[in-house]
Amino acid sequence: MTELLIIGAGYTGKTLARQAIAHPEITRVIGTSRSDSTLDALDAMGAHHARFDLIEDDASALAAHITPSTWIVYSAPTIYTSYEPASADGEPARHVAPVRAILEQAARQNAAGFIYLSSTSVYGDHDGEEVDEESTRAPTSPFGKMRAEIEDEVLSFEPGDGGPKHLIVARIVGIYGPGRTLAEYIKKGRYKLVDGGQKVTNRVHVEDIASAILAMVARAPSGARAYNVCDGDPRSVRELVDEVCALTDIPYPEEVSLEELASERGENVASRWRNSYRCSNARLVQELDWTPRYPNALAGYRAILGSDQT
Repeated sequence: MTELLIIGAGYTGKTLARQAIAHPEITRVIGTSRSDSTLDALDAMGAHHARFDLIEDDASALAAHITPSTWIVYSAPTIYTSYEPASADGEPARHVAPVRAILEQAARQNAAGFIYLSSTSVYGDHDGEEVDEESTRAPTSPFGKMRAEIEDEVLSFEPGDGGPKHLIVARIVGIYGPGRTLAEYIKKGRYKLVDGGQKVTNRVHVEDIASAILAMVARAPSGARAYNVCDGDPRSVRELVDEVCALTDIPYPEEVSLEELASERGENVASRWRNSYRCSNARLVQELDWTPRYPNALAGYRAILGSDQT
């Protein structure tokens, strides 16, 4: 039997908690947050919860929640928005330090596994070509660089004779789901169509992220491993925007150039448009016998927005 400890139970973490509670092989689900509303939501769904701040609190505070049956899922976003390299004193970079601290605590408690929720932004720009887990990582954005360095920490971690025996990096592509679709962003004026929306991109429904993580917990081989978590069926951004606007009757978003977007929103946002690749989920599908419920974002948006209109 398995226990699940979710560090940073935000949008994805709460969805994972709901699925894990219903899983017959998972006996206990614990989520951490510093948000009262998140802790209340975890309690309402039947999950255990613990108040924990990645910056303020020591990782030893998690010791009581980690057993040899525990899988730890690090679902917290990158804390910082700007990249700073590690200093020469041997200490980890500030964005790596919280993850290392929890990995070390996991080793002290002989945890079963550790999963870091990363991002496909670590790949950088591949000029529209397909990327898999062996593709070169050449991140261009501050977030991508920080994510890549955290990945290195996880995949190279030496747990000693105890645990965790599984060290997994889950590279997640653009997340969407109820309450987090292009429709909400367009309505609020936060979304603009860049360079005509010609870019081809993958997406992944939050429910599919949760089921993929549970497949890792159930069937991933021991050792260090990375998995791309995506729908495997990339579509052009314009195709997605056309579908969303047709389903909702919201006005078409403003069209801008990449240069205009970078000037207005900064490099972390602009890099999502500048970096182009098609993401393969073959390893996840073949190795862990995982199938996404939503094969592409068109199907996912129709399920969400179509039901919203009835």
